[in-house]
Amino acid sequence: MNRVAGISFRTSKIIGRKIFHYLRVTSTQDKAKKFAEKGFPEGTIVIAETQTLGKGRLGRRWVSPRGGIWVSVILRPEIAAMEAPKMTMIGSLAVAKAIAELTGMEVKVKWPNDVLIPAIAGGPFKKVCGVLTEMVLGAGRVSYIIAGLGINVNNRIPPALRPKAISLKDAMGRTVAKQKLLRRALEKFDRYYLEFKKKGMAPIMKEYKGMSAVLDKEVEIECPEKIIRGKALDIDEYGALIVQTGGGRKRVIAGDVTILSKV
Repeated sequence: MNRVAGISFRTSKIIGRKIFHYLRVTSTQDKAKKFAEKGFPEGTIVIAETQTLGKGRLGRRWVSPRGGIWVSVILRPEIAAMEAPKMTMIGSLAVAKAIAELTGMEVKVKWPNDVLIPAIAGGPFKKVCGVLTEMVLGAGRVSYIIAGLGINVNNRIPPALRPKAISLKDAMGRTVAKQKLLRRALEKFDRYYLEFKKKGMAPIMKEYKGMSAVLDKEVEIECPEKIIRGKALDIDEYGALIVQTGGGRKRVIAGDVTILSKV
């Protein structure tokens, strides 16, 4: 049983094999990458109370003050590069399930990497968590993946981000047990990751789709070279979003999604 800062990982088989806990780092992703390059085992985690240069998708900065959960996990799945998005989905689902179980809130996953909760009961959904996966390849296959989880728990959300982002504390009107949530999220991650290794993605995908905020919704997706608009129909076996547009069905591997119809 591994422990850190009062947290015990009682049921984890892989995640939490080795734990590094810091008060302040530039980025847990960067720390975890250095450990991965040194050969640290799969399941090694890096936790920080604050990040000065936290990372989001597409090179964006992730604001990471005290009160939130900022953690990165080293994974070494035996998969091809095109399967890497599956790790993002597993991380998102783990966090979503953990939040739902601990708070009783309705929680949604927004493809490709966000977790959403309602700002108020019956109100609009806002982002409470983002998952960032970064991979390094070797001989055409994944050498390792760093999966970063950034969860707004008791931290203050900057005014500029409040229209789209929220903390659990603000949504619930009370302080949330951060360590308990961290433990539950990582144990969920561990369970889903083991299930993926044994049975593949199909059973996990079923759960993911059941919590999806985008399926059957009208969406606009900002891709690197164009904007795609249409109805989100499905998520395929590799984690790509299938969208029905005026010009036919499109398979979208990555992009920023805006949901045009009500969640």
